[in-house]
Amino acid sequence: MGFPGRSPEVDFVESYEGELERMEAVLLGREWLVADRFTVADLLMAHVLRQVHKFDGLADYPACHSYVARIMARPTFEKAYNDQVAHFAAADPV
Repeated sequence: MGFPGRSPEVDFVESYEGELERMEAVLLGREWLVADRFTVADLLMAHVLRQVHKFDGLADYPACHSYVARIMARPTFEKAYNDQVAHFAAADPV
């Protein structure tokens, strides 16, 4: 997949450009995705956007970047993430 000399990470981030443009437009006018409060929609979207963020894919999307940072800063998000990682680690002790 991709062109010779291009990293898979670049292809991954570019595959989300249309969605990121739409998310950026939505998040410019609000703090959370669906309501005036944090919901499961934010939790699920954070999972996707964290992957894009990992490869610096949110650099051109400041509202998306701030959104992910807000979610990741929540103590409950950190706990849920750490619990998930521990669960997978216990299931695959390699």
